[in-house]
Order: sequence, then C-alpha cells, then structure tokens
Amino acid sequence: MTAYAFAGLLLLGLPACTAEPGENASGDPSATNAAAPAGSNAAAAAAPAARSPLLLEGAGLGIPDASPPRIVSFNTPKAAVIEALTKALGRPPTQVGENSECGGGGLEFAEWKDEITLYFQEGAFSGWDSKGELKTTDGIGLGSSRSDVEKLAGFEAEESTLGTEFRAGGLSGLLASKAPGAKVTALWGGTTCVFR
Repeated sequence: MTAYAFAGLLLLGLPACTAEPGENASGDPSATNAAAPAGSNAAAAAAPAARSPLLLEGAGLGIPDASPPRIVSFNTPKAAVIEALTKALGRPPTQVGENSECGGGGLEFAEWKDEITLYFQEGAFSGWDSKGELKTTDGIGLGSSRSDVEKLAGFEAEESTLGTEFRAGGLSGLLASKAPGAKVTALWGGTTCVFR
C-alpha cells in the first residue's frame, strides 16, 4: 500500500471521530448510536423520572418512600404530620402560622413554599392545598385536564363564586373553564382556607 493510499484511508475515518454529541458517524442527529457510553446524555434521558415524595389523597397524604409506605390521614396530630412531611420533603416548612380569616373559621397552617400548604383544626390535620407538581396516585394534579378528572369516582362540577368548581374522589378544585379540555388551576383535599 502506498503512503497516499494509507493517508486516504485515514481521512475517510476522520468523520466518525469528529461526530458531535448526539450525532452518529453520518452526522445525522436524528439517527442514534447503537450503544451510548455510561453517563452520557442518552443514558440520562433513558433514566426513570424521580418518584414524588408525596401523593395527594382524598383522605390525607401518601408517603410512598416511608418504610413501610404510609398514609397521613386527616385528624392526625399536627406535630406528627409536620414531622412526617419534613422528613418526606427533606426540609421543614417555610412558614407556620394561623389564618383567622378562613371562611369556616380560623385554621393553623404549615406551608412548604411552591409545593403544598397543610391546614390544622383544633391541633389535628384537616386538609391540604397543592401549590406545585404533586399528584394523586391517578396522576391528577395542577394542570391536569377536565377529562382526566372526570374519570375519578363521583365527579361533579358546578359554577360557584370561585369559578368552575369540581369534586371527585375526595378531592376538590377549580377548572379554568367549563370546556372539556380545561385545566385544573387549584386542587385541595379536606378542610382548607377557601374564600367564597
């Protein structure tokens, strides 16, 4: 083999060595490499999504990663509920206080900012109000569609002073409108501080 022929073979192999991340040797980003090295973006994309530390329930909150998994039911003492959620969420509440202006009377609360607010009546867990991405075991949460919520047991919706209000599966909430594709804009369970 001549030196020129050898150099030509080397040049033919260069594109395979210089492919951009996410491209195969042909340079086509839509085609995937057969095997992605460990720790690559492709391996990270294939990893399962992290589980939620809490599940919204009509009768309280689920903690799936507790050992054993447990439900924190309404009427559980306030201190035990705050301790359980602090452990599940990995941080204490951002605010604890009392709201004396709630429609049904004053309620104590513990808030995890942008995640969830818990309410307490006479020292016991009475309700929750979702503020973030938490969902039920059925995948219902803020941003779910009306068609998803309608699958829950006992679904009913009505127009109230709050807007399009619904009840289903022990949950309550608001929809953006009456439309079939309307999204859930508020979601709560139990006794909370809802102003009507």
